[in-house]
Amino acid sequence: MKTIAYFLLLGLGLLNLGCPARSFSPLFTAKDLVSVPAIVGTWVDHKGETFTFQRATDNSYNVVWWDQKNTGVYKVQIGMLGKSLFLDSYPGQDNPDYAMIHTHLISRISLDGDSLHIASLEGDWLKHMIESAKLTMPHVVRDGDILLTASTEELQAFVLRYAEDTGAFPTPEILVRMK
Repeated sequence: MKTIAYFLLLGLGLLNLGCPARSFSPLFTAKDLVSVPAIVGTWVDHKGETFTFQRATDNSYNVVWWDQKNTGVYKVQIGMLGKSLFLDSYPGQDNPDYAMIHTHLISRISLDGDSLHIASLEGDWLKHMIESAKLTMPHVVRDGDILLTASTEELQAFVLRYAEDTGAFPTPEILVRMK
């Protein structure tokens, strides 16, 4: 159930209506990582779920997510690819899912004052790409879920190609900074 909570509740991207895709490889190399001091703080979505971003020591962030019943700790890295900021999240050591194979959730983000916009790579869109033979990068489909098995470099090229595609990265969920 905690794994489902990671992908369905936190998702930092499952904030969208669809089901996010996951990746076996990270989206970033060390040279791609950027510091985004404005993201540090506590944010809330329209469902009342809360996300607290804390700066970590290894060019990443820890995110504590909670709602009225569950809590999760996630590791987040932010990078710049092309003209867009992207977020790569996965379970942290303090998360019950940590013992599972780490998969990465890829989201495009933007900050606008006290609003954080998050759009995750959409799994249903990827399914359509597979069905129409347009997805050529390595992947596995199991029980209807897609796991991208491409290298970091292949993922980056793919994300750059579709960064502005509203099918790939649908209308973002908006989190509001708590004051």
